[in-house]
Amino acid sequence: MPPKRSKGGGAGGKKTTGDDEGSVLHMNNRPIEALAPKTDIAKETQKLDTQVAKCKVGVAWVNLLDIAKRLTFGVYNDRPENDAEVNKLIGCFEANGIVSMKDVAAIPLILKTSRLTNVDSLKKDFDEPEEVVELELKDHAAIVVASGQHRLAALKKYKQALLDEYALFEKKRGKIRALKQVTQEHVATYNECHEEMGRLKGLLHNIGKWGVIIYDEGTCRSALAHMNIGGRTHRSTNDTHHASYIRPHW
Repeated sequence: MPPKRSKGGGAGGKKTTGDDEGSVLHMNNRPIEALAPKTDIAKETQKLDTQVAKCKVGVAWVNLLDIAKRLTFGVYNDRPENDAEVNKLIGCFEANGIVSMKDVAAIPLILKTSRLTNVDSLKKDFDEPEEVVELELKDHAAIVVASGQHRLAALKKYKQALLDEYALFEKKRGKIRALKQVTQEHVATYNECHEEMGRLKGLLHNIGKWGVIIYDEGTCRSALAHMNIGGRTHRSTNDTHHASYIRPHW
């Protein structure tokens, strides 16, 4: 049989008041003050950006499609490839064209300066795109890329789509040429195909040309070792234009 409850409701008959409970639980009624975050992600990211900037050797351009097999991704950014982002980039290419000679779209390469043939010819930025030189390397070894797999995947897919469209117009022109009797309508279609093929050829011209930012592997090794900030892989903020080619850097 359970023991009888004491009068007063508390253990041993002692009644607990609201004030007593407050003192026992140590309720903090002091004025609330602003506290600095234990891990300031924004501050650490800004600090890392500054460190990485000091490792910058210069900018150049490469034919991204020609050297695709030499590019090594996932060393400093293990972000998995996402089809939705690739398709979003293709939509940007179609709507706005490809603007790769700018910091927001350029692909960061991690290289030893000893591998560069024309290190003294590299520009500091893309302010004068026509003056940016092609990157020349002394070897054909792998090239470590800090980020950019989505841009490369989108570029490959976009180029193939243009080639497929070009082939369709070429096939249509071939059928018209094979006709024994050609009408005025056939001629108009043939000429439209000719014009469209010229447009596609223009889009395909230098399609692989892409700006790159070269970082010295030796001097920025310590910065790269701390790429993970607060449990997240560091990347600079996305630019809104072009869906920003999914802002690469780190």
